[in-house]
Amino acid sequence: MLIWPMPAPEVKILLDRIERAGHEIVYWVGEWPVSHLSPNGAVFHDHYDAWDARPAETFAQEAFPPPSAELIASMYETESLILTMMNKRYDKAPVDERKHIYYTMLGYWDAVLDRLKPEAIIFNDIPHSIYSNIIHDLAKRRGIPRISFEDTWVALRLLSYGDFWKGSDGLRVAIKRAQKRGITLSDLGEELRSYYVVNTREKPGTVPTYLMDQKNMAEGAGLARHRAHIAFSAIRSGLIFRLVLRYVSRLLQKNLRDEYGKLQKPADLQKPFVYFPLSFQPERTTSPQGGVYHDQILAVETLACALPPGWRIYVKEHPSQWWVRGKTRYSSTRYRGYYERIARISRVTLVPSATSSFELIRRARAIATVTGTAGWEALLQGKRPLIFGLPWYRDCPGLFVVRSSEECKAAFSELQKNGSVAGSEILAFLKALEEMSVRAHIGTPTGESPHINNEDNMRAISEAVCVELKGWK
Repeated sequence: MLIWPMPAPEVKILLDRIERAGHEIVYWVGEWPVSHLSPNGAVFHDHYDAWDARPAETFAQEAFPPPSAELIASMYETESLILTMMNKRYDKAPVDERKHIYYTMLGYWDAVLDRLKPEAIIFNDIPHSIYSNIIHDLAKRRGIPRISFEDTWVALRLLSYGDFWKGSDGLRVAIKRAQKRGITLSDLGEELRSYYVVNTREKPGTVPTYLMDQKNMAEGAGLARHRAHIAFSAIRSGLIFRLVLRYVSRLLQKNLRDEYGKLQKPADLQKPFVYFPLSFQPERTTSPQGGVYHDQILAVETLACALPPGWRIYVKEHPSQWWVRGKTRYSSTRYRGYYERIARISRVTLVPSATSSFELIRRARAIATVTGTAGWEALLQGKRPLIFGLPWYRDCPGLFVVRSSEECKAAFSELQKNGSVAGSEILAFLKALEEMSVRAHIGTPTGESPHINNEDNMRAISEAVCVELKGWK
């Protein structure tokens, strides 16, 4: 069973390679533009139909039974995560509607797995499209082997997991092996070596390419072009009057930027502080990978409860939060009063979003995040971050995985004794990553990444998939 939604024709490389290895694809969740590539005998299901709780055309007339109370009860943890994951596709849906959509999906996929009895399920990414999480967790209950991938954006390295909740056993073994060897910079390949040198320099942080692209689209000329495109479309469709009314109405209403601006205060970098950058939401990095700490206010409260005397927490919004999707409008993930709740927490300050993350990381006594890049950047600067979720770098030596205020207190106590991680530990981690990863990508690579053409990229992924499948026989 293949969960691989992508509209590009290179997906055929993967389909053919799996079949050449002697495997039958019984079900493929893909995208309509490439549906004609579906293998003979495979059930094709469009990704967006699956996301909307619509069945595959093959099963459109089937009357699958709804899920039993017993099945629903056994999947309560999945349901809790799904309800937050729905903030992306079902942002305005009330809780009861979300729950019924989830029950519809649960019944369908439970019946599909019973009907087809797949021997393995392959996901192109960490499941985060609602239906893919249901498939993953149902398969886990049945003991069906699974594989999923995660981009690291470290020199174009891609990790694979049998269970993304547990991470990579192979990577953990490789880390221990590298630590025993005593890795030096010269032991890394050219790409990883260059990455390490560039990203451990004492220098002002450069803004990642993807953030610059988002900013250019959301501000200045990019915003003007976007609005002009919408206006011309509205004129052609006869909806310009409604569009203007909606726009004027929005201008008269308070928004996220207004609320944040009213509460923000400059960071006093002379005082001891914990830096907590908010993660962009909705996104898989917090749901599912943040678990209960998808609620980032809960993470801040947990940290605040454990703060050493005299310390503060500086919270900063992710710049993308106001640039993409809902922009500065309120939503399920940034509801009215969201920033006010954070600002009310004792010894917590919202700092201006323009404050340099590089400076905050450099000057902080501690860095804490759910799964954010700031945790990895801290490690590269020799600092030990507190991590609430499951980022790709979760197994890197030196970090603290925290799930309670007691664990945060223990981490802060240890940080006051030994707040640094040795460069040799980071080198050992990078060597293990080099050995246990695939030189490829699932998402769109950033401008800083090494280049690989689309065909070679898919060939590398296809080989990795077949190696995993061979290991399951």
